[in-house]
Amino acid sequence: MNRSILAGTRGRLFRSGALALAMISGAGAGHAQSLPDTMVSAYLNSPEIDAARADIKVRAERAVQARAGGRLNVEARAGIEAELFENDQRSSVGTPLPFDRYDTRFPNSVSLSLVQPLYTGGRVENATESAETRITVSEATLVSTEQEVLLNAVTAFVDVRRDIEFVSLGENNVRVLSEQLRAANERFEVGEVTRTDVEQARARLAAARSRLAAATGALAASRQSYLRAVGEAPGDLLPPPPLPDLPASQDEAVAMALRDDPSVIAARLEREATGHDVRAAIGTLLPQVTLEGNLSSTESGNDNSRRKENIAVGLFVTMPLYAGGGNYSNVREAQASAEGASAQITSAMRLAVRNVGVSWANLEVARASIRAGKLEVAAAQLAFEGVREEAKVGARTTLDVLDAEQEVLNARANLVSARRDEYVAAYSLLASIGKLTVAHLGLDTGLTSGQPSYYETVRDRNFGYDASDDTVWSTRWRP
Repeated sequence: MNRSILAGTRGRLFRSGALALAMISGAGAGHAQSLPDTMVSAYLNSPEIDAARADIKVRAERAVQARAGGRLNVEARAGIEAELFENDQRSSVGTPLPFDRYDTRFPNSVSLSLVQPLYTGGRVENATESAETRITVSEATLVSTEQEVLLNAVTAFVDVRRDIEFVSLGENNVRVLSEQLRAANERFEVGEVTRTDVEQARARLAAARSRLAAATGALAASRQSYLRAVGEAPGDLLPPPPLPDLPASQDEAVAMALRDDPSVIAARLEREATGHDVRAAIGTLLPQVTLEGNLSSTESGNDNSRRKENIAVGLFVTMPLYAGGGNYSNVREAQASAEGASAQITSAMRLAVRNVGVSWANLEVARASIRAGKLEVAAAQLAFEGVREEAKVGARTTLDVLDAEQEVLNARANLVSARRDEYVAAYSLLASIGKLTVAHLGLDTGLTSGQPSYYETVRDRNFGYDASDDTVWSTRWRP
């Protein structure tokens, strides 16, 4: 590989990596972030969304290429040859002169040909329809990607907040148990409790510290997941806003999913595109009509005295008769692809119904857990306070107090988890019905809307391409 090319590539990669590292390490720290802020950041920083947009451009260019099959094709050709031929000069007695037997000449020619397809058996039209339909397929796939990115951002946000609360609960538990151990030691010194009570408190404190270490590690992992999902480190995460509007019933959600789920839409559009593929393949079996013109100029003499110019225009009909069965195989292949696309519609619809059912069930479970968790926390707190007071008068043991404290901790942790699960389930339900999008949620991304699509900008762009690092030639004669 050319060293200058390698150096330039490394330089670009280094600059890109340094920029990404600066964005990751510097963004998000030291300022408060709401859930909408997190979702917007994930949307703007997502490489998956960028890749999906690039795929739309690829599909658009394939549609342009399909349309080009029905347009005028102009080709120029120039060439020069070297010919060695036998000289017909003879001596006066009729024998060839040995020194003049062969001669050379350098004929050159210039030609310009024009070919305009008039009828292609519907091949160009159907190929164009297929390619344009697949642009819409890619747009539906972009919506699916957008929903996945936003759902990952929501999950990462509530996971970090949950784990922060777990760490806070763990720290508070360590403080309480440390106080319990100190009190047990004091009571042991005055003979109110036994050594067993002290060691029980010591064991619970060690277990609490172990759980705190695990919670701290889980928080660190959640922060890394947030960084991966959002593209920047989490700052001070604000409490999440109220949940967005959701369908009133599971049946309503299923109906919306079968209509608006981008995966279902993409499957239906892909089936439509494969139908055009079948007709385009059939078009290769039909006659092709072209209008062709040719202008040529040939000079064959060494002194350029023998010049021949020609202008020709013709209408040609080409009828394929036999191609080894390959053309018919292409039709059957397209038909098989259409059958597979039909099956994919059913698969996508079943998956959509399943996703709605799972999200709806998870949402109901989370809400029931929240209602029960609130009662559990209140009851466990009252029980703990009562056991603690009873222990002061000797009606309860140290172990009873420790158990009551653990029940309060578990109840609060369960409530925190249930609230996290409610948000994940609610936004998963939105995604399953195709509504977890920037537009539906009203998120302000700062991007200009109403711009023409990429296909509209290149549909009739018959010349030129955009300059980039990849378009720079590495050598004088080779791209």
